[in-house]
Order: sequence, then C-alpha cells, then structure tokens
Amino acid sequence: MKIDYAARVEIGPKETNDDRVLIDGQILDMTSRAGELVVPAIAVVCDGCGGYDGGGIAAQTVLELLSYESPETLEDTNYLAQVLDNCTQAVFEKKAAMPSYSKMCTTVAGCVFLNNSIVLFHSGDSRVYRYDGWGLARMTVDHSAVRQMIDMGQITEEEALTSPNRNVITRCIGASCPPPEIYVANTAIAAGEKFLLCSDGLWESVSTEQIKEILSRDIPIDKMVNVLVETALNQGSDDNISVCICAARGSIAIAEDKPFVLE
Repeated sequence: MKIDYAARVEIGPKETNDDRVLIDGQILDMTSRAGELVVPAIAVVCDGCGGYDGGGIAAQTVLELLSYESPETLEDTNYLAQVLDNCTQAVFEKKAAMPSYSKMCTTVAGCVFLNNSIVLFHSGDSRVYRYDGWGLARMTVDHSAVRQMIDMGQITEEEALTSPNRNVITRCIGASCPPPEIYVANTAIAAGEKFLLCSDGLWESVSTEQIKEILSRDIPIDKMVNVLVETALNQGSDDNISVCICAARGSIAIAEDKPFVLE
C-alpha cells in the first residue's frame, strides 16, 4: 500500500522552534515536505515542552532515535515500548551532560502504518486524528492538567482552551512520569482515509469542526496542510505549529458497519 503525505513545521510568532516532524525518514524543522510512503511506514510529531531551553533538542533526540528503526520492527509493541524507553534515557543523558537544559522534555505522537493495522503511541498533548467514513475521530487523549480537570467535571472543553493550566502536561519524554501510551487500531488505513498528526499549536487555535471541514475538502493534501497552518496563524496561535497528514489514495467509503476500535 502507498500513502501520500504532506507535513509542515511553522515557527509561528515564537523566536525559537521546538517542534519537529519525522516523515519519510526525514526530520523537519521549520520546513515542509510532501511525497509518498510505502507501508510499513512511520510518522511522528514532537513538541519540545514548556518553553524550557532545550525543548527542540529533546524533540530532535527522540526523532533521531526513532528514525533509525525499521517501521516493520515497531509492529511489536513490546519492542516499540523499549525503543521509547531508550528515547527517554537518551534525553535524560543529554540533560545530565547539559545542566542548562536540565528541564528539557518533549511530547510525542506517532503512527506506524502496517498492512493490516496501525500502531499509535503518544505522550503529552500532541494529537493524532483519523478522518474516515465515520467523520473525524481523535485517536489520542491528552496527558494534560486541563484534560484531568475536564474528566473530573471541573471545567468544560471550551474553558480548557483559555485555562492558565492549558500548557501543563502530565506525561512526556524526558521527565519522571509514566511511559508513552501505545494503542493498536484493528484496521489498516483504507482508501480515502487521512491521519492528521499535530502539535497543540494547531488544535488550540483551530476547532474540531474546522479541522473536519478542512480535511473533507477535495484539494491536494499539501494545500490542506497549509490551510490548517494558516488558519491557526490567522486565529491567533501563539505557538510553533506542526501538521502532518498521511492519506491513502482513493475515494473514502461511507461506513456502514462498526467503526474501528483500539485494543
């Protein structure tokens, strides 16, 4: 199976860029790229966290280690967990070697596309969405303070967007916290379906309905990526913005059976 992809990393209004995207074996930093993937393949977004010095180093470190792995080996979720643990240890080693970067860490959100399934992994508040015959579905649940407050009924989704705690994450790579979560989607990416991976610079400024509408457009996905990024900028995003779309060729089928499930 072949998958078209397009990705863009935008610095936005910030002075430095801590976002990175791994796609087609390349790490993107303040640039864009489009092309074709052959399954098995991997796509990953990282967002260096918290505004601390070195966030971009943490993101780069994680993606460099992931880029060395053959995607087919990551079908084994135990092996993937070990690779992600190695990423954590590598960030800790760099923190120890560079005391001025002692607080650096990074989110991660990734997909391993296989012939019969998709393995997802994430830590923090970077996200993975799937657009298919059922519409737009969020495949990850944020590891964040506001997500916990929403789950406890203390605030609404809308209030979370302006909460003073909205940038506080509860899980990442490079801190003492639980490891990234790993899921398996029981169906492979199908004709017309799209996976969107993004940092919070996108979803904090672009609503779910807007994301759904843009992903539904009959335009090339490189233009789709640019529309998402420009919409975020025009609507006041104050962060770096990473967007990566992976789309299977063909027309999307309207679902008539049960939707996919995560195991």
